[in-house]
Amino acid sequence: MLLNFIKVDFRTKILVDKYLELISVGVKPSEILVLVQNSTLKKQFSDKVLEKISVNAIEKLNIHSFFSIVYNTLIENWCFLENAIPGDKHYILPNLVGLEVSQFLLKDILKKVEVKGYNSKKSLLHQIFRRYSLIVQNNLTNEEVKERSKILKESFAEDAEIIIKRLLSSTLKSRSLDYLRQTLIFNHVYKHTDYFKNIKYLLVDDADEMTPVCFDFIKYLKPQLKDWIICFDSLGSSRCGYLSADTSIECKLRTVFEEDVVSDYKTLPHGEGMCEDAQSLSNIFPQGEIIFSNILENKHERLENFTLTSLSKRAEILDYTIEKIQKLFKKNVLPKDITIITPLQDDMLHFTLRENLKCNLLFLSGSEKLIDNQLVKASLNILKLMLGLEISEMDLRVILADYVGIPIKYCHKILEVYKQSGLLPAMKLDFYDSNYQKFYEAFESGKEKVENGKCKLSNAVYEMFYKVVTYVDETKINKFNFFIKQLKDFESVLGWKNVIERANEIIVQIENSIIAENPSSTLDIKDEDLIVATPQKIIDNKISTKYQFWLDVSHSDWVKNDTGPLYNAWVMQADWTKDEYTIEDDIFLSKQKTARILRKLLLLAKNHIWACSSLFDPTGAENLGGIEDYLAGGDDNEIIEEKKVFKIIPRDDQKPVLEYKKGSMAISAVPGAGKTTILLALIIKLINRGVVPTNIFVLTYMDSAARNFRERIKNMCPNSNTLPNISTIHGLALKILKENSNYERLNLSSDFDICDDTQRMRIIKGIVGKFTKTEMEEFDRAISVLKLQEGNIDTPSSDKKIEKFKTFFKEYQAQLREGNLIDYDDILIMSVKLLEQNPDILEYYQNICEYIIEDEAQDSSGVQQKLIGLLSGKHKNLIRCGDINQAITTTFSNADVEGFRAFIKNADTTVEMNHSQRCTQDVMTLANNLVDFGNGILPKAFFTSYMQGVKGKNPESENAIYSKIFENSFAERNFVLKEIKNILTRNKDATIGILLRNNFQVANWTHFINDAGLKTITRSESLGQKGVFNTIYSILKFIQNPFDNEVLVSTYETLSDLGFYRQRLQLEIRNSETPFIEKDGDDIESTSLSQFLWDMQYWLNSSTLPLEELVIRIGLFYYTSDIEKSNVYLIATLVKRLNASGKFDLTLQRLEELSKKPSLSGFKFFSEEEDKDAAKGKVQIMTLHKSKGDEFEYVFLPEMAEKNLSIDVNQAKLKASSLFMEDVKSFNPSYKRKSELELKEFNSEESLRLLYVAVTRAQKKLFITTYTKGKGWQNKDIVLAPSIIFSGVL
Repeated sequence: MLLNFIKVDFRTKILVDKYLELISVGVKPSEILVLVQNSTLKKQFSDKVLEKISVNAIEKLNIHSFFSIVYNTLIENWCFLENAIPGDKHYILPNLVGLEVSQFLLKDILKKVEVKGYNSKKSLLHQIFRRYSLIVQNNLTNEEVKERSKILKESFAEDAEIIIKRLLSSTLKSRSLDYLRQTLIFNHVYKHTDYFKNIKYLLVDDADEMTPVCFDFIKYLKPQLKDWIICFDSLGSSRCGYLSADTSIECKLRTVFEEDVVSDYKTLPHGEGMCEDAQSLSNIFPQGEIIFSNILENKHERLENFTLTSLSKRAEILDYTIEKIQKLFKKNVLPKDITIITPLQDDMLHFTLRENLKCNLLFLSGSEKLIDNQLVKASLNILKLMLGLEISEMDLRVILADYVGIPIKYCHKILEVYKQSGLLPAMKLDFYDSNYQKFYEAFESGKEKVENGKCKLSNAVYEMFYKVVTYVDETKINKFNFFIKQLKDFESVLGWKNVIERANEIIVQIENSIIAENPSSTLDIKDEDLIVATPQKIIDNKISTKYQFWLDVSHSDWVKNDTGPLYNAWVMQADWTKDEYTIEDDIFLSKQKTARILRKLLLLAKNHIWACSSLFDPTGAENLGGIEDYLAGGDDNEIIEEKKVFKIIPRDDQKPVLEYKKGSMAISAVPGAGKTTILLALIIKLINRGVVPTNIFVLTYMDSAARNFRERIKNMCPNSNTLPNISTIHGLALKILKENSNYERLNLSSDFDICDDTQRMRIIKGIVGKFTKTEMEEFDRAISVLKLQEGNIDTPSSDKKIEKFKTFFKEYQAQLREGNLIDYDDILIMSVKLLEQNPDILEYYQNICEYIIEDEAQDSSGVQQKLIGLLSGKHKNLIRCGDINQAITTTFSNADVEGFRAFIKNADTTVEMNHSQRCTQDVMTLANNLVDFGNGILPKAFFTSYMQGVKGKNPESENAIYSKIFENSFAERNFVLKEIKNILTRNKDATIGILLRNNFQVANWTHFINDAGLKTITRSESLGQKGVFNTIYSILKFIQNPFDNEVLVSTYETLSDLGFYRQRLQLEIRNSETPFIEKDGDDIESTSLSQFLWDMQYWLNSSTLPLEELVIRIGLFYYTSDIEKSNVYLIATLVKRLNASGKFDLTLQRLEELSKKPSLSGFKFFSEEEDKDAAKGKVQIMTLHKSKGDEFEYVFLPEMAEKNLSIDVNQAKLKASSLFMEDVKSFNPSYKRKSELELKEFNSEESLRLLYVAVTRAQKKLFITTYTKGKGWQNKDIVLAPSIIFSGVL
């Protein structure tokens, strides 16, 4: 019987009842084969049979997952197999190993075989293994693989075939058989032996998740079967794609078993008494249909008992989920009735849930690292010590604290001796001596046995563990045993002496091991257990609960890629019949897989599902993928607020924007003209006119602007299930690369990564060559200049510096390829290249880009304009909005102001929005005078557009402009401070901005204002100017050197300055003759200092935690607001990336270097100023550049010397780097090189615009000041010339 049922419990009941029926009529268990999906389901099935069986004694049950039957078959038929393998050496038993051994063997093969044109060895190993798995799971012959290679037009097929053949040969020669290799051999066994001749009855559950290789086995059994029940879900196959579940299983089963499928429960003999199941089926079936149609037919039908909540930050998702679960607990809902489902299983999730939910959390994922278990980490480090390999002091701390059980504060002597000698010392301790002596004796004994060849490494580590470690919970023991099994696998395959010789390589392999089968043992869920799992783990283990929480539904990890340069999971399916693979195929198949997964999740929820999305991912970047668009549910009544209907009465200068119908439109808008509001109004008008929201693309150049747009449009359209595509232009370009496996066309693998500043710094530092620090900094910037100018690196040059740069650039590019990375410039360049070279992809995006709205168009570079031009090529509905007078990035970016000038000139419609209600009349007059002054000395400086007020709307203030030149900085600073205090005395909620030219000035003024007792917000992307970073970093520095009192003093000063501890108590730490950290807090007289000591001892004892978790713990201990918590998580993610090598000291060094950079690509921190209420009454200090897009009631522009903001071309000085960048730009023969005078004019033009931006931030009053006598190099007295605006404009 073939049964198509969607309710899992119903299916299992039918199969168990059938099994019991067969046993009751005398059928032997050995004649019945039961196939289920995995070991957990195998145990559950066996338990149900044994619970109900009425026979007194029974032989072994023949219940298996496919891979367990493969494993057992090989063991029991090994003699037959060994005799069939040619060779002189014979094995009594095979080495049935994990994938780690196979990957190790594959690495050796890849050292000898070159895949021409493929650069990343790391990515290559991953790609080959995926290809190998698809070939095995789909039971493909060599000819079938070659046919598929032709369809895909693969360039690496022959090399991949050679590598896989060598891997098969190597694994067979050493009898090293992972589950894939076992499967290949299993095919031979069942076809050439009578091992399965007794099987007369077949019961299969979840046949929809079956792979073709498993189906071929069932097909082989069919002629000998007397009866069968095969249960499946025709819309199941959630494991399709890379995991190779067969989506055509229903058709194949009908053909092989020659019978119709039963889909109606009433036709079953068990129909009576199934009313409850029938009712349940009728309730849940429509939900599955809805999600399928929503995804595959682009519908937005609402799901019943489903709540979708859209939030801003991921921290808010976790807080929301915790609050909901705590309310369920109060209603006596058991933890086992709740599941949390997300593909993002990181320390942020783990820690936050553990800290806030009082239950036993079981985390299930397929990506847990073995090294994350501290006992395994300690054991690996003990292994290194036994073999004379160096370990770090932090690794030794893991051994002493987590393995031996000695608090770090008592380990000073051991650590000191090890630092000097590199050896574990034989010594007595004042505290915990017995622990140390037991460990030391066991270590020396094991080491001696290994050195004398009397003991395998695995045995030495195993024996030592059980001698030294006391209590360990079951989960940790299972992972330790998994580690020992891996070590034994290597010894079995390579020989234990070879393992010792290659120990370093093997340890690295184990350190990178993933526990794919999580849980590694069968899953037994108790009342107090709450499951946190990936979607596939929930489905695979059939975890059905009353309540589900779907987290991070806007993150791209919900939708997995199934293709790469060396594999295509769809074309590699056994039933692929087409002779081509198109972008339409990729889109449909990817959507179909997503639909199958979400449908199965829906069917496992009994009462209600809460789904949560966030605008930003854990790195602060915009979420552009995920499944949010497919989910339509009710609003959360507990958090929904009454939304105001968005209405706008446009001014006369705004009306043409709302009258727009089609074509190109250029909008020039002065500061405060309301361009964001009018663009939002235009978007809503387009939607109301019937334009599909997802066909409107809104592009910005700053993440903060994208955040603002997305949050405002979401609030304005509360009832809309879909929103426009709002992102930065880099975000859209990256989406184009990643969507629909487009990256394949560029020979990128699916796991390519973006080279953020952490990786870029590592690459640049690692480039060999004699480069000075200055050259390294110049060359780093020149990389972007060369790429975006589309220069030819092979352009001949006799300049030595240029030749050095060419060497540098080529090495940088090679490192990117080797690391499977692309940088931020590549994102734009590659997206343009992809569209230009692939007409089908271009057509797809041109079709959906019906309207493109670009904000801040004056900042658009040439390549960005090219990308926008390509996307708008079909509909030609392009709206570009900007202000040339606010183009302030041209000197350090590739912004093309002239491109926007040309667009304004040639657009179908041109709109000038020149009215503003931001500033007083005095400020607007000053801004207009600045435009006239600028154009008088530099005609290209400004676009002639004058600010005008809005009747009755502008602030009014007498004497709104104040300017003064002070004698010295002391006088200037005291004046500014006095004015700020006066302002706050009159209005404690006033908004105040201090705008400066350079980052070092921001740091100096921040210290000055803080020391005066006022609260500040530092608007900076620099890590070193963020309090949350300084808190975490100062404690990490202490952890690095806990016994150095000066380091502890530094930590104390940082934390007390930030307000966490009472100030000026550090003298007692400094005067301590012994390490202060070793003291007892009860002996400290000052309660504040005592609390500081207890806290530091706590952090020291926590220092063996994974570094990412430690950072989260520190951050959340000191910070509690949503914004601060989000930044803690960002820093934890940054630290995790930096700590890839696991070297604590190196990670801190890199953190220190990054903290000095003015900004950090790849990580977008949240700022207090985003909360307007939080900014009231605080002094916001930032650079002139950072002020763009904001406004303050009172603005101070201090230190306005000509040196700081060079406007006078005659006084301007060119940096040598400016001339070098011109040389690099000249690599493009079409570039017109600028002369030194033109460069000076170019810089002065931008300085004028920068001043214009600063001036127009002021709403009520503007203070412009400077001083004339200052200190220069080596503290020498210097005279500073005031900016020419004091005489020319003010």
